[in-house]
Parts: sequence; C-alpha cells; structure tokens
Amino acid sequence: MSMRRSVRQGLVGAVVAVALGLVFAAYLQPGLIVDLGNRLWSCF
Repeated sequence: MSMRRSVRQGLVGAVVAVALGLVFAAYLQPGLIVDLGNRLWSCF
C-alpha cells in the first residue's frame, strides 16, 4: 500500500513541477502576459 502511495505522490509532484515550469516559460514571453492582461481588462 505504501508503494502505491509513494508512486502517486511522485506523479503528483511531477505534474505540479511541469505546470510550474509551463507558467515560468509563459512569463519569459512578455507579449503573452500583455495579451492576457488586455483580455482580462476588457472584461471590465
């Protein structure tokens, strides 16, 4: 049972690391952040 738990925790950790890496990569493109900000601002 503990091996399943550790495998699951490892997979969750890997998914979180990939998600954080994608967010960090998105911030390296300033045009994308400006576009997202403009889209958010146009909602108000």
